[in-house]
Amino acid sequence: MNTTIYSSLFNKDQLLKKPSLYIDLPTDLAPLGLIDFCVRLGLESNEIDFDLFESANQNYSMIFYPHHTTYMMKKNATFIVYYETEETLSDLLRDLASEGITNSNETASSTYYNSLCHLWSAYGTGEKDEAHPLQHLSVQINVQQDIKSHAMLKEICYLGLRLGLYATSVSFPVVTQDERHLAIAIKHGTKNRMELVDRNTIHISGTKESLPTTLHSIAKEKHFSEGGLLGIWEFNEKQVNEAQLLYEESWQDQSEASYIISALQEEKELKVDAEIYMTASKDNRDRYGLDLSKKFPELKSIKVRSAFKTGLYWVLEEVLPSVQSPFTQVKIICKDGSKKKGLEQRNRWIMELYPIDELIELQYGVPKENVQFEISSIQQHVYSVYVDDLLVAVLNPLISELDYVDNNKKTYPTTAGYRLFKDADIIQEKAVLSDRERFYKYYINDYLPRMEKKLSIDKSNVNQGQLFPLFDRIEIDFTSSGIEEELPVKQEANSSFEALYEDLYFNTLDYFVTLGNQMVNRPFKAPGGVIPYIHRQEDIYEPIYSFVRVYQWHEKEYTDCITKRIVFDENGQFDRADIYVGTTHKVVTVKQQLKNKIIDAYQLTSKYKNFPEVKINYADLSYKGNLIPFFEVTEPITSEYFSGLKKSNEKHTIIFEAGHHPNEVSSTPAILELMEDIILQQPELLKKINFIVIPLANPDGYEIMKMLTKEHPKWKHHAARYNAVGLEFAHVKFQKSVFGEANILPIVLKKWAPDVVIDDHGIPAREWVQPFAGYACPPIFPVSYTLPSAKIYGIGRYADSETKEIQAKNLEQIAEKVNVIFEGTTFAQDNAYWRDRYYKYGTKWEPQKYPIEEMANINFYRSMEVTPTYSSVSILRYPQWVALDIISEVADEIVYDEELNSCIQAHKLFNQAIIQATVSAPVNKKNKNGWPIKQRPIEI
Repeated sequence: MNTTIYSSLFNKDQLLKKPSLYIDLPTDLAPLGLIDFCVRLGLESNEIDFDLFESANQNYSMIFYPHHTTYMMKKNATFIVYYETEETLSDLLRDLASEGITNSNETASSTYYNSLCHLWSAYGTGEKDEAHPLQHLSVQINVQQDIKSHAMLKEICYLGLRLGLYATSVSFPVVTQDERHLAIAIKHGTKNRMELVDRNTIHISGTKESLPTTLHSIAKEKHFSEGGLLGIWEFNEKQVNEAQLLYEESWQDQSEASYIISALQEEKELKVDAEIYMTASKDNRDRYGLDLSKKFPELKSIKVRSAFKTGLYWVLEEVLPSVQSPFTQVKIICKDGSKKKGLEQRNRWIMELYPIDELIELQYGVPKENVQFEISSIQQHVYSVYVDDLLVAVLNPLISELDYVDNNKKTYPTTAGYRLFKDADIIQEKAVLSDRERFYKYYINDYLPRMEKKLSIDKSNVNQGQLFPLFDRIEIDFTSSGIEEELPVKQEANSSFEALYEDLYFNTLDYFVTLGNQMVNRPFKAPGGVIPYIHRQEDIYEPIYSFVRVYQWHEKEYTDCITKRIVFDENGQFDRADIYVGTTHKVVTVKQQLKNKIIDAYQLTSKYKNFPEVKINYADLSYKGNLIPFFEVTEPITSEYFSGLKKSNEKHTIIFEAGHHPNEVSSTPAILELMEDIILQQPELLKKINFIVIPLANPDGYEIMKMLTKEHPKWKHHAARYNAVGLEFAHVKFQKSVFGEANILPIVLKKWAPDVVIDDHGIPAREWVQPFAGYACPPIFPVSYTLPSAKIYGIGRYADSETKEIQAKNLEQIAEKVNVIFEGTTFAQDNAYWRDRYYKYGTKWEPQKYPIEEMANINFYRSMEVTPTYSSVSILRYPQWVALDIISEVADEIVYDEELNSCIQAHKLFNQAIIQATVSAPVNKKNKNGWPIKQRPIEI
């Protein structure tokens, strides 16, 4: 700046910009131009204290003397202001305020004031619909002359100081009759009150004696999100609804073991060889074989095979044990699994063998590289097994045909039943269907259509099934016997129960996608929560049964709560408020406590509140009523009041979002550990970068995850991915909705305008099986997550705009940095291991469905094919200033013990690489209207 006073008070090279100035204003003076001067002080600052009029060992002071002319001079650390009259003094201060600033008379503003609680918002001053690194202040402050006083002026100056703090440009003068975007009038009144008389028009009234204390309360009060009082009464009006039961059904049937016996009893010819298929453990299948021998002694032979992952168990239990001599190679030729209208892909029968090569290596010592697969389009058998080039066995599993929920495609799962052979010829083949399949068919074909008729679907409401659900949730309780077996490979397991869970969850979602397309010509992408509770029973003869319940969604449109009037007591303290919830008027007590609490998972509140580097904000309320915090991790901020936008103008800012999908269990502990590491071991980083952390973005999903893992602690639990009503709330960011979890990132973007956005996610850590969706993961996903493609990989995004070249270059720099930092680590080894698995079972056969964009030590996807394109993606929404937008994916759904810790460390290392790259990027500034603004997007 050109002015002596501002250039003295604010060193442009200092990161902390705070006015250390004592204004020794005589009691007989009240120059209104001092308000403009203090707004300019706020504009120059990124932190402020309310000490301008108190001697507190400030570096500089300002004193005033009557004189025959009006001017200012500097003597050492004192600014001496000579003045003729109060009016000429006011003019001088007003001129000082605007000196050096050009084109500052802008009237357009992205902020607005629809409620008095917008005066100090979660991100500074004013409400705003969109984030931006710049914020213009266009304010008119009008003071009624006959109530003006020295005491009142000082408090108005503090009000102006704080307004200026949150701005990056100002229309001067602010004490003016010219029209401005925000008008604040201070006037006489019999009661102390602040009123919103119109949009962007605030009147503060009271007596000459009481107004100073009222103004003091207004100027210093903080927004509730920062631990203050302002807006707390509006926030407490948010309703948390308990869903009511809408419809339920119970269902029961015989077990597949009983069905098979009943069917065999009806066979006329039993002097045959029997091949039985059922969903049971090896022990239960062996016992069942003995039971069949006793019940049907005329059967010449009985083989009881698994109806789940038939090929895997067949090779391991029958084929290889029958090989008499040691062997060195195994080749399994699989029939092409694709069909014209089938969901299955070419590698469908290969996938069902996973992880057979490693199991063979463990059991027989044959290297997994020597276990090879081929796909044949002409082979009649599903499986042909060659040992050392000799054909030793063939198999055709028992297969059924199901219509997929889209009423177009079909699926072909293995199922329960039997084949009868006479002299090696099949004389009978009967599918009785597995327990899973019979229940699934009832649920999809019977229950859901009946439930659908109970729903209130408004075909004209384009937001239904999109921004809010059709129902609150479906709870599916199902009990049967089956297979639940841990494997000695990584954390692999075979679970027919979890396979049903995945089919129920994802195929229900697809059912409503189809229903929406048929009913309203658009998919219902957010029908409601789907929570399968799958229970295991050991007795294979026990009947199977279920209870399915659907809970009512209470359609309640988002309703703004606005405060029109705040009344202060005789001491100038906040007392009560007039609010409108929709059209309902209420008078409420202002001094309230927040009704809702934070889930203290990972000690979110108890552990971090005493770190001076951490400020905890209560951003919003989840649908189920959990407060959602975010942490501002910075070099210790010395004041109660600061500007995130201006802190980001001095240093680069990185946002980390974790816990978006809570079944991806490593992201939250990883970011908290990294946060502590930075504070305790690398505090120098805080001199260069601001870190904003959303540690648990989805607390409702976290509660679902904790509930589901009580019974099945090692399943993937995709039902806990989304929020309480099954909504991917990323889709409703930047839209008014009842889902406060969607507001957290937008709030942070508005407050900090970060340069780098990192969203830490996860993928399944082991095989994902869906027999009723083509065996692999369902059609909803454009790529396959059937197997992990890596221990950790990255996804980078950039917008197709004029900044594309910078952002693409940034992404390449980051990818290379991540690649280098992983070199020589166990994670690089794990990445190579999983890449080989993914290629062998998937990419080799279906490269489009199983893409790999690899670097030496990590996979890093830098094309848009694997990334979402909806407008709430930060870099797509704000390409002019977001430099980097990255997702990390770690194989952590759901992991535990050493594997969990390994995933945590992988996340941390990935994020550290991005931090290192960002630290090295210079802060380059350019002059905008006389103000040094950081050039964005930054170049890494």
